[in-house]
Amino acid sequence: MKNFNYFPAKFITKNFILIDGISRTGKLLLGSLICSFDRMESLEFGENFEHLLPAVKFKKVNKRFAKAFLHNYLNQLIYNKFISRNVNFRLNDRTSIEQSRNPKIYYKRLKNLDGDIVLGRIQKEEPIIPIVTHDLCVNLDTLKILNFNFKMIEILRSPIEIVYSWYKRGLGRRYGKDKRIFTLLIEKKKKIYPWYNALIKKNLDKENEIEKCITIVETLVKNSVSKLRKSKSKIFVTTYDLITQDTRNEIEKISLFLNTKTNNQTYKFIKKENCPINYNEEILKKKFLFIQKKSSIKKFKKLIELEKQYRKNLYSLRTIKI
Repeated sequence: MKNFNYFPAKFITKNFILIDGISRTGKLLLGSLICSFDRMESLEFGENFEHLLPAVKFKKVNKRFAKAFLHNYLNQLIYNKFISRNVNFRLNDRTSIEQSRNPKIYYKRLKNLDGDIVLGRIQKEEPIIPIVTHDLCVNLDTLKILNFNFKMIEILRSPIEIVYSWYKRGLGRRYGKDKRIFTLLIEKKKKIYPWYNALIKKNLDKENEIEKCITIVETLVKNSVSKLRKSKSKIFVTTYDLITQDTRNEIEKISLFLNTKTNNQTYKFIKKENCPINYNEEILKKKFLFIQKKSSIKKFKKLIELEKQYRKNLYSLRTIKI
């Protein structure tokens, strides 16, 4: 039977928010603070978005299937939360209920009856579900094709900081070798790469480890910024610097954007995360010199140009109403 199409189920709730950015930009820190807001559920990872959007983009997966799958995934996510099924009880995980604004809720929900009564509770309480994702802005056009219009917070960071962090985490060499790297992989000419290698036309095999980090970070940043400039969606753009140095002010702006409120828990969460953090220019200089020493002149110049664009006016995004 081939004459059929996949169909997206109606959402139980549309109160999902996406906290996005490329790897090592501070998404989990931001997500942890947002979890303290009124009506906010515990933090979730959005791997299904991360895996399906590139597949749709490169026409490896049917968009009707992707949309139907993601609708079901989100409906199951909120339904299961309201009966404490599949929630994370690991004490120190960022997605743990113990890191939420009120862990006791999830222990009480263990006793909730299954069935339509759960749907009624969801409609009455109007919860907000925060989902942390990687690289969604790179595929923002694909997200719009699927008609997902959730509010999104995009966090950016200094390219020098990102590249240095990528290198220290081994992200220039671990893909396809380390089983604990869960980024979607692709095969090109019998070699294994992360999916975003499909966005890069040049061959990275001759680049050293830190040069690969520069190339990939540059590609992801430029693609994200390009999509943000064209987008008319509900996107709040922030930075790691603002979140860690002007914490209260930026967090208040985000709560306003999300149509909710901060509370006493928020300030406890801020303190727990040791925010605000004092900016140390000397540490950045050391990272600058470290990268310069290990990369070619040409490659390093590209990184510095990207850093200048970030520092000057946030890639011109400050002049755009997003």
